[in-house]
Amino acid sequence: MDFHTLSKNYEKEYLENVMELLKIPSVYEEDPVYPYGKPIHDALEKMLSIGEEDGFITKNVDGHGGHIEFGDGDEIIGVLGHLDVVPAGAGWTTPPFETTIRDGKLYARGAQDDKGPVMAAYIAMKLLKEQGFEPKKKIRLILGTDEERDWKGIDYYFKKETMPSLGFTPDASFPVIHAEKGLLDSYITYTLPENEGETKVISVQGGDRLNMVPDEAAAWIESPLNIYEVFNEYLAQHKLEGTVKSTGGQYEVKVKGIAVHASKPEEGQNAITALLRFLQSLPLNDEYELFIQNMYKAFESTDGEGLNVKQMDEVSGSLTSNLGSIAMDEHTCKLGFNLRYPVSADYLAIDQKLKDLAAKNEGTYEVFDHLASIHLEKDHPFVTTLLSVYNNVTGEEAKAKTMGGATYARALDAGVAFGALFDDSPDTAHQRDEHVRISDMIKAIEIYAESLYALTR
Repeated sequence: MDFHTLSKNYEKEYLENVMELLKIPSVYEEDPVYPYGKPIHDALEKMLSIGEEDGFITKNVDGHGGHIEFGDGDEIIGVLGHLDVVPAGAGWTTPPFETTIRDGKLYARGAQDDKGPVMAAYIAMKLLKEQGFEPKKKIRLILGTDEERDWKGIDYYFKKETMPSLGFTPDASFPVIHAEKGLLDSYITYTLPENEGETKVISVQGGDRLNMVPDEAAAWIESPLNIYEVFNEYLAQHKLEGTVKSTGGQYEVKVKGIAVHASKPEEGQNAITALLRFLQSLPLNDEYELFIQNMYKAFESTDGEGLNVKQMDEVSGSLTSNLGSIAMDEHTCKLGFNLRYPVSADYLAIDQKLKDLAAKNEGTYEVFDHLASIHLEKDHPFVTTLLSVYNNVTGEEAKAKTMGGATYARALDAGVAFGALFDDSPDTAHQRDEHVRISDMIKAIEIYAESLYALTR
């Protein structure tokens, strides 16, 4: 089969289908009828109706998920994607749910994460079906509905449906992600010491998502000092952006950072830690100043050294740490942080060290979410098959990779992330003006079609 030529023949149909899907603003909403809101329900129904019209077997699993499949046999090869998206946010060049094509790129919320890649996988299945291919295993495209929140949809789905023997998710990058680090979201809450000095920190606020490096943090300060002068000197010294103003007898200081995904915190600029560094330089009460210093030292480094959990392995690299949120008033301080730990790490040992750290300063430690690491060996036949197809299509000699992100591969007993971004693809997921290159999606169709062919013939 000439997958290269065939995939190009489906570009028009791919665009027509995906543009209709992208018009649906499938952001989570509270709803008394639909598990994740009417828009997500509509996206699921739209995708299933496309599959049904094309002659596939489809199933809606109580609104929590669904699948599109063809082929025979007891074994299932799964492809897991999701139809929910994060809120669009402001600042888009064109409306986020009015799909736009500019300069060979497809713009819309969900174009990259994950509706565009899901549709590429679907078109790959349709290509095989229309070429008369009869897979000896079931090929099942599983449609998730709650990936951007807490995965309740996919959990519900697998309580009702058979787990594939192997599977991949088109929700990351090529060539093959054979291991994903463990992911831990936690909170530590402290009771603050008394601050009786002339300079007082009244409150601090910053960040609202633990999986993103915060790009803004603010503090409200009472002080006889000229905080305008002190803060602007600090910004200049550390080459930071920020603002300071006086309101209601207090100073409001605000630091701007650079937001990036928490899987690579070293590539961003954490506004909260930058603000804590400034606060510790103020003439605060001794005990209070020591507390601020301890918070800063705990999260100054993104490798976990300040938390006493620094480590790495050869498979997946170094542990990463991101201070994602802070909510502090005159009495308490709540810190939220995200860790991505190596696949060989001992989670229970990490958990204990974090409990010890909290207890050292009389704080309480709470785990909000934990996803264990996953790892298929590089020489696993599933990994080598996918990698071989990728290299055959691209002419590369790429090797399997690892990452700190979390994908639906973790929902499988044996799974990997496989595309749909290439090394030079723009990574715009969760950002304004999210987009994909159309040529990347057509190449992904080729790779997925050939991979599913190789896995099920």
